[in-house]
Amino acid sequence: MSHAPAKCRRCQRTRSGGRMRRLTDIVPHSFQAAIHLATLPFPMERFAQGYEGFEDLRKFIKHGSEFSKDVGAILHERAELESTYAKGLNKLAAKLLKAVTVSTGSLADGWKAVGVAMEQEAELHKNLAAGLADDICKPLKTLVENQVKARKPIEAAVEKSYKSLQERRGEEFKLEKKSEQLYSLVKKVDKEYTENAYKAETARQEWDVTVAKASSQLQQLEEERMNSMQDYLNKFNSHISVLPPKMQQIHDRMNESVIAVDLRQDIHSVVQQKGSQTARHTEQILIDCYAEDTQFTMNMDRRKDALRNFLIYLHQLIEKERKGKDGVQKLVEVYKAKPTFADPEAQEDTRQKLQQTIMMLNFLEASHFKINSCLCKLEGRTLPQHAFEQHIECTRDKQNYVVSVLKLPVNMTLDCSDYSTYSLPNDYMELASPVDDEFDDFDDDFPIAKCTALYDYKAEQNDELSFKMGDVITVYGKTDGGWWQGEINGRKGAFPSTYVKEM
Repeated sequence: MSHAPAKCRRCQRTRSGGRMRRLTDIVPHSFQAAIHLATLPFPMERFAQGYEGFEDLRKFIKHGSEFSKDVGAILHERAELESTYAKGLNKLAAKLLKAVTVSTGSLADGWKAVGVAMEQEAELHKNLAAGLADDICKPLKTLVENQVKARKPIEAAVEKSYKSLQERRGEEFKLEKKSEQLYSLVKKVDKEYTENAYKAETARQEWDVTVAKASSQLQQLEEERMNSMQDYLNKFNSHISVLPPKMQQIHDRMNESVIAVDLRQDIHSVVQQKGSQTARHTEQILIDCYAEDTQFTMNMDRRKDALRNFLIYLHQLIEKERKGKDGVQKLVEVYKAKPTFADPEAQEDTRQKLQQTIMMLNFLEASHFKINSCLCKLEGRTLPQHAFEQHIECTRDKQNYVVSVLKLPVNMTLDCSDYSTYSLPNDYMELASPVDDEFDDFDDDFPIAKCTALYDYKAEQNDELSFKMGDVITVYGKTDGGWWQGEINGRKGAFPSTYVKEM
């Protein structure tokens, strides 16, 4: 019996099955597994908010960018493989069609159909390679480069604000040491220290706000990247779906995962996992006056005057901040009554400014209350009361200096107190009382130097010190007028500095 391969159904099924078995090898199993893993929800444990997790957020964003870059490289290599495969398959088809031209009959027609099918399959793989390269690889590379450029100014802003905080803290520490050593300039140095502590707190709050804004901006960039990755995933799905019917099974499995993508749920889960799980306490380093520390040996009157001077400086700053808070509070109330009066960003900045002002008032009032309590204890007066009293912690650092920290719970951070700073006598509220004796600021029990007499000197006043050439004098204080306070053989008094030489 004659056999016609072109009309035989068994031969047709064999040829068709061979073509489909080759098509199932186009997409490797490892690449299919990578696609399936990429479509699952992001394996993020928590999403950073505020400065506490900013470094983790930055590392996470960087890993996401590297992931996108790796996907682009994989798809680029896939496109090259598809193109190479298409070229090789096209050459084989051309050879087969050329070989068939010398033959005739149904057998030749059957092999000619095989050559035509190979050419069509090569064209499919060529189109797939072009689609992957033009629609996914190049745009994905551009997206990654643009996001890297966009992250640089954001991270630079955080570094700049952190550097500013470090500089302010350094200035605060230097001025604090200076206030302990230069007793003759105590009032001026104390005021500078208070102002720089105020500036340091302002810098800390600015850094806090900058970190919060940077985290929000980075989150927006991450949402943009995730939206783009979803778009590229859909495009990849579209290109794969045009392959022969035998690959439809792979497409169906992949399509189920693509449809399951829910960006809103992903973002919600990320925020829940990466967000702060517990409300953090606000910690503010308060102003510490050296006169508060009883370990420092000081004249009692001088200690009280130093405390009063600090209270005057703090009272002026508190009054200034309260006036500023009243103005910002009125502006917030106007925005609440008329939401269209300003854009949302301006309203948010105003609310943030109100929170900063309240936190600054907490910082100043707690410092004033702490120093005022010390002064009242020295003067035997009734101790003042304040809502922050239970939240002030005093410890000592490695150098044995007192460090006072205000730790307020979240529910008290933005509550305004009714604390009154008018606890000093009127004469001290107007101006610190003058010192009767220019040497009262010096502690009689704390020598600062020794000197040798160059000439004889005879006292002309009752508070002056007489000595002879060669005598060794213990110095307790110096003034800008050229007179020093000293002691020799149990006698104390003032003497001209031009008559002695410091040892």
